[in-house]
Amino acid sequence: MNRSYKKVTKLLLVSLLISGSMNAQEVINRTSAEYWNPNKVHFPAYMTSFRENITLPKIKGYEVISCDFHVHTVFSDGLVWPTFRVLEAWKQGLDCFALTDHVEYRPHKENLKSDLNTSYNIAKEEAEKLGFMLIKGTEITRKPKTWGHFNALFINDANPIEVDDPKESVLAAKKQNAFIIWNHPGWAVDSTLINPFVEDLFKEGLIKGIEVYNSSEFYPRAMAWAVDKKLAIIAATDVHGVVEQGTLEKEGKMRPMTLVLTKERSVEGIREALEAGRTVAFFQGYIAAKEEIAAWLTEEYLSIKKVFGNEKTDYYTMTNSSSVPFKIVFNNKRFELPALSTISFNVPKGTSKLTVKFENVIIYENKVLAHDLQLF
Repeated sequence: MNRSYKKVTKLLLVSLLISGSMNAQEVINRTSAEYWNPNKVHFPAYMTSFRENITLPKIKGYEVISCDFHVHTVFSDGLVWPTFRVLEAWKQGLDCFALTDHVEYRPHKENLKSDLNTSYNIAKEEAEKLGFMLIKGTEITRKPKTWGHFNALFINDANPIEVDDPKESVLAAKKQNAFIIWNHPGWAVDSTLINPFVEDLFKEGLIKGIEVYNSSEFYPRAMAWAVDKKLAIIAATDVHGVVEQGTLEKEGKMRPMTLVLTKERSVEGIREALEAGRTVAFFQGYIAAKEEIAAWLTEEYLSIKKVFGNEKTDYYTMTNSSSVPFKIVFNNKRFELPALSTISFNVPKGTSKLTVKFENVIIYENKVLAHDLQLF
């Protein structure tokens, strides 16, 4: 009985070894070009879509929503279809964008005979499938030196905004309760200045936000205007082609965006936060915000923990819980905290706080945040 059992066991082992070698040979054959079917070879599909999630924890109880309030499609002078624009933004970690095709400048309109709401209508269904928030907007575009460019967000109908007189165009948007942003104030002009037309819009309280960053340009002077005039601080791609995500990744950057601190994750919540000025411009590894909001962000996203201490020295770690990088200086040393990273440092025994300069956190024209962090 025992011999018979051993014999069966040996036969099973031999058969398994043979089977294993055959399977291995089959695998080799399938992956070697020498054994391919001459008629057709199937490779795995490579056109997969995935979202690059951005980690943005709450700040003082507010949701943090990543937005781009200035994008274009083929229905003005952009180069891509509206549904492509939605998928592009979703894949790159955005939660929301505003479609802002020009009302005046539409070089493709002979081939795309449609009204001014078409790009939004096309994009909306795709956005809903992805749970992506979409804002209806338009760009009022006139000579930068004489008038300027303005985005009107949360509109109902772009068609009435297409009028010849630039002031009437802005007023037509305002009649729809639009939130109006002054776009790229330093683009295509010799100096970043407030011209008489824009000054008039400010006096009438028509402009509520300002782009301090657009495409690849930052306007330090616009930060001063944003703070002094209590405007929402905006960073936008103003993208016409495609966002060069590969180039950004090589440089360790993300696409420019506006971080909006909202009471709820909705288009209505975004509108309320814009009106209240709870925004952060995030671009090229920098953030720009009003001082109070900038301080909130550092307090919420940086946590400090004591890990060891002796008679003379206390040892700590500092952790960045967000996708926002920080470049900081304290104790005469410079530190970098990339996204979701931790550093270690030490201080003399009994030190209760760090006096920190945040080199990449801009709070005014040519001024960065200096803020104390408590040690516990």
